[in-house]
Parts: sequence; C-alpha cells; structure tokens
Amino acid sequence: MPHFLSDLPQWVPWLGGAVLAVVGAAAKSWLEARLKQAADFFYARLAGSRLLRRTALARYVRELHARHSKFAVSFQADDALKLPMESVYVPLRCAEASSPRPGEIAATLHREPHSVVLGVPGAGKTMLLRHEALMWAKGRLRPGRRARGKPRVDLADLTDVPVLLELHRLNKKPEWSLEQHIADHFGRHEFPRADKWVARALERGDLALYFDGLDEVASDHRDQAVDRIKDFAQRYGECRIVVTCRVAVYDGGFADQFHQTLRVQDFDEHLIRRFLGGWPWPEGMADDTVEQLLGALRDTPQLMPLARNPLLLTMIAYLYSYVYAGTDQVLPHTRADFYKQVVDNLLMDRRRQPRFAFPLKKAVLQALALAAQDVPSGSHDRLARPEREVLETVREVLRAQGQDEAMAEDVLREIADRSGLLLSVDNGERYQFAHLTLQEYAAACALAADPEGLLRRYRADPAAWREAVRLWCGVEARDCTEVVRAVYAGDALLAFQCLADALVVDEGLAEAIIGEFRRRLGTSGDPFVEAPLTAAFALVAADRRPRGTRVFAFLRETVRAAGGSSRAAAACRALAATNLPKAAEALAETPGRAAQEALASMGDIAVPALRRPAENGTPWAVEGLWRIRTPKAALALNDLLWSERPSDELFRCAVHLGELITVPDIEEELRTAPVDPGSRNWLPWVWGPFARGADDRLTAVAGRIAWVLQRSLHAGWPLGEGLPNPDPRIMAALSVVSHPVGVGPTENITRPPSAALQEALPEGADETAVLAHALELLRSAGMSPRRNAYLARLPCHLRLKAVICLAFEGPAHVNVWAFAGTTVPGPTPLRRWLTRTGCLALPATAIVYGLVASMTGPPVHGLFAALGVPALGAGVLVLLARRESWEEKLRLNAHPIRRLLLPELLRNAGRAQR
Repeated sequence: MPHFLSDLPQWVPWLGGAVLAVVGAAAKSWLEARLKQAADFFYARLAGSRLLRRTALARYVRELHARHSKFAVSFQADDALKLPMESVYVPLRCAEASSPRPGEIAATLHREPHSVVLGVPGAGKTMLLRHEALMWAKGRLRPGRRARGKPRVDLADLTDVPVLLELHRLNKKPEWSLEQHIADHFGRHEFPRADKWVARALERGDLALYFDGLDEVASDHRDQAVDRIKDFAQRYGECRIVVTCRVAVYDGGFADQFHQTLRVQDFDEHLIRRFLGGWPWPEGMADDTVEQLLGALRDTPQLMPLARNPLLLTMIAYLYSYVYAGTDQVLPHTRADFYKQVVDNLLMDRRRQPRFAFPLKKAVLQALALAAQDVPSGSHDRLARPEREVLETVREVLRAQGQDEAMAEDVLREIADRSGLLLSVDNGERYQFAHLTLQEYAAACALAADPEGLLRRYRADPAAWREAVRLWCGVEARDCTEVVRAVYAGDALLAFQCLADALVVDEGLAEAIIGEFRRRLGTSGDPFVEAPLTAAFALVAADRRPRGTRVFAFLRETVRAAGGSSRAAAACRALAATNLPKAAEALAETPGRAAQEALASMGDIAVPALRRPAENGTPWAVEGLWRIRTPKAALALNDLLWSERPSDELFRCAVHLGELITVPDIEEELRTAPVDPGSRNWLPWVWGPFARGADDRLTAVAGRIAWVLQRSLHAGWPLGEGLPNPDPRIMAALSVVSHPVGVGPTENITRPPSAALQEALPEGADETAVLAHALELLRSAGMSPRRNAYLARLPCHLRLKAVICLAFEGPAHVNVWAFAGTTVPGPTPLRRWLTRTGCLALPATAIVYGLVASMTGPPVHGLFAALGVPALGAGVLVLLARRESWEEKLRLNAHPIRRLLLPELLRNAGRAQR
C-alpha cells in the first residue's frame, strides 16, 4: 500500500465507498430514466405498426382495467375515498320505451347492435359503461408468470373492444371525425398512433362504441352530433353502439335508426341494500349500519327518493360514514337541508387544517354556481367554464370581502382539491361542479335574498332553472308565496313540486294548485308521462303538515273509489312513493293489480302489510313479498313455508322463496333463518353439496322447498309459465336423483340410453339437438313426467349436463348427491388393484405355485401349500367382502354428477356471490 494511503484516517475509505455507492446509484437511476425515455419515444412512434401492435393492445387492456377498477367519488377528490368498482357497483335496471317490464340493462344492451340509454342526472349511465369496459378487460387478463409481475393479456378472439368516448370532447374539437376521436381515445389509453388499426377494427366490427353524454354536447352542435353518430352507425353497422343522454335533453333523434331505447330505472330497496352492503364502511361502524341507515331513510320520506339515485345515495353513504359516525346526528328531513349538510361538510374539511375560512369558500362556491347557471342553455359547453373566467369570479368575491386578490388561485385550488365540489377538467383548462344538482343548490343559496333575480333568470331560461327554483323554496324559512304564484302562471307542475319544498306558502294558493292537479291525476294514462306528477303528489302527501294530510287522504280515497282506472293506478303509485307505512296499509286493503305492484315497490315498508294477507292465503301477497326481494321479505316467506297450510299455498311459497335463494344477501340471511327443528318434512340431502357446516339453516330451508315441490308436483300442481324458477341447485338435485320411497311412485327406467344416444346422434349435432334427442330417449326409457318438469326448470346449459348424467348413469342414488360436495375416501392404489384384479389373480397364482411346489420341491413347499393356500383363501373372502364397498366409493368419486353438473353449479353460485 502506498505510504500516503497508510497515513489517511480509517474513515476515509469508508467515506469513499459511500460516495461511490451514491454516485453508482444515481448513475443507474439516470441510465434507467434515459432508457425509459428512449423506449417511450420509440413506442410512441411505432405502437401502431405491426411490430408493436400486440404490445399496444395488451397495454390498452391493462390501462382499461387500471382506470376503471376503482373510481373516485365525484364530489370528493381524496384518493383515499376511491372505491372498488366491482364491490360497489350495482347492476342497473331499465325499461324499454315500448315495454315497462324491467330487466337488467347490461344484458339488454347486448340484445341489439344499437341502443340509446336514457336517465336522470346521477342515475349511473356513465358507471354502467365504465363497468362494461372493466368487465371486458378483466375477462382478458391472466395471472402473470411471477407472483408480483404484470398480468398477462389474452389477445385471442379480440372482439367487442370497448371504446368509452365522452361526447363533450366534440365541443373542444368539433372539426374532428368520430374516427379521429376514437383513435385519440386509444392514444390516451397507452395505444398511440392507432389510426390504421382502428380503421380495420371498425370495418371488421370488432369495436363496441360507448358514446357517453349526448346532453354534454353544446345544444347548437347537438343535432350535428346526432347526425354524425347516425352516419357512423350506418357505415359501421357491425359495431355495437350505445349512446347515453339525460332524459330531459333527448328528443328522439335516434328513434328511426336505433331500435332499442332504454330508460334507467331508479333503485328499489333491494338495489339500495345491495349498494350499501358493498360500501366500504370505516372501521368501528356498527355491524347493523346498513339496517340503521335504511331505517333512517324510511323515516325521512323526502330523502328516500334521493336514495333511489346512485349518485345521491353515494352522498348519503358518505355523510353516514365520515360525518355522522360516532355522533348522534340524524339525516335531514328535506332535500335542501341534505344538500346543505353535504356542501358544508365538504367545504369545512374537518380531517385537515384548512388555509381559508369556511364563509369565504362558501361565498366563492355560490358565486361560481351562479355564474355557471347564468350561462345560457344553448351556449357552447355550458357546464364547464374556462379557468380564466372562474378565477375572475373568485377575484370578485375576494374584492367584495376586502381580501387579497392574489389568493384567487389558492382559494380555487383548495376548494377543488379538498372538497371535490369543483372538478378540474380538460387538463386544468376548465372547471365544473361535480354534479349539476350541487351547482343548482349553490346558485339557489346565492339568490336566497333575491327572489326577483331568481324569477328573472327562470323566465329567461326555464329548463336550466327549474331545479334551482325548487331548491330556493326550501333553502330558508321564508314566505315563498309570490315566487310560487309567479311560477304557477307559466308552469303549474313546477309550482306543485315547489309546495313540497316551500316552508311557507299561502294556503289559498296551495289549495288552488292542489285542486288543479287533483283533476289532472291519471288523465294521460302513460306511467312515464305521469311520473313527475305522481312524484310531486307523493312529496306533498308525505308532508307532516295539514296540507300533506289532506293530499294523502285524497289519494287514499281515489284508490278506493276509482277501481281499476288509470286515475286509481296513478294514485296507487303516488301513495307508494310516499314511503309511509300508512300508505302500505291503504294499498294492502285495495284489490287490483295496480295496488299490488305499487305495494311491492315500497320495499321493506310493505312487508308487514303484505304478510297479513299472505298468511290468509292471498296469492298476490306472496308474489308481492317475492317482488320486494329483500332479506326481510324472504324471512316472511320462510315463516309461511314452515307453517301448517294448504298444499297450494305451501307450493306457492316454496316456488317464490326457492327463486329468492339466488340473491346473495338473501342466501346469507337464510343460513341463520328460523326453521322447525321437529319437522321431518324436508329433504336433508338436497343442499348437502352447498352447506356450510352443520349449523347451516339453509340446508333445512332448501330441503323444505324441495319436499314441498316433490309432494306438490306429485299431486298435480304444475310449475306454470307464470311462476319463477327455483334455485338451479335445488332443481338439479330433484332432476338427477332417484325419488326417495314415500314420495310418489318410483320410476322404472329400463336402461340408461347412453348407447342409443351415441348411435342415434349425427356427428356435429349442436347442443339443442343433443338435448332434444336425449330427453326423448329418457322419456321412452321410462322417465316420469315429474322429472321432466324438474329438468324444464333448469337453465339450458345445466339442463343439458343433467340430461347427460341421466342418459349415461340413470337417476343417481341419494348418497351420490349428498356427498357430491366432498371427496369420498376411496381405496388406496393397492386396494384399487386388488379390487379390480387381485381377488382372482393372487389366489390363482398361489394355488398353482403350491401345487407345483408340493410335487417338485422340498417339503417346505408342501407346508406352504398346506398353510398358505387356506390363508390366501381367507384373504380372498375378505377382499370379496370389501370389494363391493370399495367399488361403491370408486363409483361415487367417478360419477358424472361430480365431473359434469356440480362444478357448474358451484361456479354459478360463486359468480352470484361476487
């Protein structure tokens, strides 16, 4: 070592090593950053080429999944409140314009190539499209080769590729074609320069185009946008196209070309419960939080209609989670008070220390709302205002309050970043309210002391100011008579709606308005047209003041006196919308289909009113409990199922409760439901494969349903077309298992027709042909009509599997099904060999060896022959005695029910739970 190095202190080499390590790490980081920049540079320019196209598509799938797997609450910008889409999303229901029968909207969209989806603000139209994109992306992701590596993407058969295009982008670049906007969408989702691939995919029909928010296109460009989409749909007819729009804006522009128009329906109590069940409640909340919140909503009739809107229900859940938790605070009783609590609590931001005072931020928010509301309806993109205009409004408020105008940007940023009431869009170039209703409420507050300004704005732009006028009437306890009178002169319905919100109105004016709408009730005969009127009647009738009592009495008398007329039907819907227990009692006493449907729409409030007629054997009451589809309604049906009743009533309860088991939260509730422990009238083996332990009460419930169905079908009660299908797990058990002794005559199927099935079917036959032919062979072989009725109630793919099991093995023994969910301990490999061959091969070999040895070998071989052969003979007897039980276990484990039918039933149950 050089002399000068030996004179250095000992810490110097250590310091040098540390410096070199830091420099090396920095150099490595710099090199990695440069390499990444180079890779991104070349990828951005070559992604659309054949060389990198599969990589670009894989990135697109991953990006779709990453963007849509979680969503931020639209009125709360905190990243900690991003919610998982799959757990919170609730499938929306819809009704076609031509048929009011509800259905699940996601499935209905796939029925036609081109659809229009309509809904009120916050109904979940955008969430529907985001969920569709997420499910498509998730279906193509596979686990990575490493535990923490990126998921692999299956690019085989890449069709129906979702493109979620927000139509407000047409406002910013109206000169672009839709093809250019679609290519730009791919560029924003990790697939740049996708023009050529998009053109080919459109020609092949491989894209699913989701055009979201036609109402967000400026009104002076909206007709042009409709024409462009219609031309696009005609040019690329093989692509699936969905357009969403607010109900109030849509004028039927697609009616001549899009053959399916769907309207998103409000949440009923079943869907409200599902949403709240998936909400991520904070730690420490009570186990029965959902039940407490539902009870609070039922006690506040003005808030229950808000809870039927997904966005407003999200606001309610937010208040209950982060504002009311640990306090004695209760939900407000009016819409205006509800919005006040939402806005005030979001602006206060109690979780962090705010920089600016709450009154200042509230004044700024109201000024911004008023300025946004003042933008005419026909203006270009009236919802989002440019940043410079927003900042100028903030400066005006600061000047009026004697504050420093230089704080404008900081005030705006704190409101947007912390409260989420304002959203920064278009890369910060514009700002808009998180929801139009919040803007309308804040604008009404800004005009609280200026009724003339409110009316002047309403007369100039009625469509934009309708909701703000209603909210203004409830913002403060003021006399609203003159405002309501002025509105009544031009829009009687709005004046009637204002009566529910106004705290003080002249009684003479109120009676005149109510009298006019008493005459109008039910005159149109169209439920969709009548919906605003019936909703207004419900809000006024739910009011606890004398005016509300009089309107409620009028509705009750109309229901009783008008019979089955459209007027009575409208009154029934209005009574149901009040969400009052006394309304449920009044509807339960009213005969007719309209009253029954209205009663079922009330949710758990109607369960006590429906239970009494159901106990008296009224068929429509049982159907009403089934339509409610909540755990409380299912428990009421379960109580009826275990009571002593006539056969037809038990049959009706069994069929309807059997279908409700398919609802996940009802299935969980029935696992602890009360049952009759002393009853023997149930089949314990039916739910064996799906039971969760010995204490699972659903085993008894499902067994009771199966017992009632068996006995009722044997007595001649058919599963007609008007009845729901019981849970496939129950019907599959009854379909493939031989009927126990004591429940009707035993079938005499002469032979399993598997050979005939194989011989008679032509090669390449489809599933329908296989199913029809197999059923015919089973009938000819002696299958009973009752088993055929069970099979008919299974979904087609499960029916085919059940028929194949019957064709190859015949009806199975009860034990095959009862133990189908577990692996029956079978023989070891040695025992399996002994079972199949050893019982004959070993004794024969021993006897031959003993005879030969006794004649040719030493005496010891004779001794072996004398002693060994009897011992082997005894072993053979033991093997023969055990062979039957071993063969039975082998047959149980290899039965087609285990390999074919049960895995599909378990998968279906798992999907329902998720």
